Amino acid sequence: MGAVFRPKDLGKANRRVIENALKDLSPDTKDSVIKLLNSWEGKTSGNKLKQILGQNEAEELLRNITDDINLPQDEQS
Repeated sequence: MGAVFRPKDLGKANRRVIENALKDLSPDTKDSVIKLLNSWEGKTSGNKLKQILGQNEAEELLRNITDDINLPQDEQS
C-alpha cells in the first residue's frame, strides 16, 4: 500500500467520497480516520491507518477512495 492520493486530492468536492467510504465505521474511528486523511503523510499515515483499521480494511478503504476519486463526477454514487 503506497501513497495512493495526496491530501489536496481530497478537497471539498471529494468529502462525499470520504464520507461514503467511512460510513460503516464507528463515530470515534471515523473521526480518527478523517483527521488522518486530512493530514496525510504518505507511508507513516498508511501505517497509522493500518493500526486503526487493520490491514485489510485500510487497503479496502484506500481502494474505495481512489476508485471514487478516479470516477467522473456524474458516475459517483
